[in-house]
Amino acid sequence: MAETDVDGADAVVARRLGFLTRPLRALVNAPHLLVLLILAIWVGCSLTYAVLEGKGPIESLWWGIVTGSTVGYGDFYPSSTTGRAVGAVLIVSMLVLVPIAIGHVIANLVFDKESLAVATVLEDVHERIDRMEHLTLASLEAQHGREWLDQRLAEYDATDAARTDVAEQMLALFTPSLDPTDPPGGTR
Repeated sequence: MAETDVDGADAVVARRLGFLTRPLRALVNAPHLLVLLILAIWVGCSLTYAVLEGKGPIESLWWGIVTGSTVGYGDFYPSSTTGRAVGAVLIVSMLVLVPIAIGHVIANLVFDKESLAVATVLEDVHERIDRMEHLTLASLEAQHGREWLDQRLAEYDATDAARTDVAEQMLALFTPSLDPTDPPGGTR
């Protein structure tokens, strides 16, 4: 099979799975929504267990905690096939979603001292550059006059705008296409 055939097959699979991966990526990157979904699945499965197995709400919520956390004490368990399916949905969804939520919590607890130090130094550098620019402009205005300075600044702005346009054109070459027929990652 040629490489282009494999690339085409990859693109087809990626497009067909996109309806699953896009919402999943959105969910994974929205921690509040993720926690709400975890709670909704837990409560929903617990109440479904209560209805299917004829249990009370407190007993069902306990079953949901024990089953969702995969501790499985065995004090309560579903006797019907449908109840077992609900338990399986609860177990699998908690095994997938809870670690992602825990990852968000841990990521927010980690404090990177090195990044903070770099940010502080960069802020200081920006302040110094701003001061130097202000002093340079004041000195040039005092030496040559305001009209001369305004003319030079206008020339600089025109040159900078031309450079910016070229830079934006270069970046556009690397921007992914929004065309749904294009394979992910662009063409090779």
